Amino acid sequence: MPLMAVRAVEAGIRKLYHYEAFHPKHLEDTLVSQHIHVSNPQHFNDPWDCYPCLDTKRVTDPAYRASCIEVFRRSPSLGLTAAQQRHYERKLQADSHFFTEMLRTDFREGIRNMVVERWRIYCLTRHGDRPLMWSHYSNKHQGICLEFDAGQPVIGNAIQVEYKDALPVLDILTFVPKDAFQILVTKSPDWSYEDEYRILAHDAGSDDVPPQLPITTKDFLPLPPRALTGIIAGCRADVDTIKVLVEKYAPGLPVKRAVQAPDRYCLSIQE
Repeated sequence: MPLMAVRAVEAGIRKLYHYEAFHPKHLEDTLVSQHIHVSNPQHFNDPWDCYPCLDTKRVTDPAYRASCIEVFRRSPSLGLTAAQQRHYERKLQADSHFFTEMLRTDFREGIRNMVVERWRIYCLTRHGDRPLMWSHYSNKHQGICLEFDAGQPVIGNAIQVEYKDALPVLDILTFVPKDAFQILVTKSPDWSYEDEYRILAHDAGSDDVPPQLPITTKDFLPLPPRALTGIIAGCRADVDTIKVLVEKYAPGLPVKRAVQAPDRYCLSIQE
């Protein structure tokens, strides 16, 4: 993991939160099985999220294009015949503009597909009282917010998202799958209100990713004991139904509620 990565535990964060819609069967599964459902990046709502930007500054250099073509030859086939492959490679070598477009389309999508196949992400934030988050991710305040202890393994290793105007730039010549890390934790400043931390994991069938990362099975990640410390019900949620379910499957786990302030545009979290 790059030295610049900031983990929640290193930042002194005590609690992290995950907003979601309330589905009784989903919450029951979380409480009984003690695992969380982590997301495949292809399902994120931000079209730039986890997408690479490939370096095109050297495409006018024939030697650079030749080296990139060698990378292309080792990549999965596009279903071309041998003759089509040779024609394709000659065009890549001769036309820098065509090569630039290939980096921005086919090669970019190839890396994106690798990310989708290998990596899984669980999105967290430091705040359980953000009205926009409740509206966007918890079914217009009718859902729930899971509260986690950032002192526990896995949760505390969540990585702080960086908010930048430009996408991280990758070099096709030096890229290896583990380099995808930087595109997994970089987003536009438009999303900075989320103050996001991400648990990075990889699929059980993937390879060539950092070995210290947790492994998911069918997109589920086991929780450490006592990692889940509470359930917050939205201000429009059916709190009684949520309490009954939690008491049945996780007795003693606190159920809190997001409450609207009467005179300000804000929420408070109450027991």
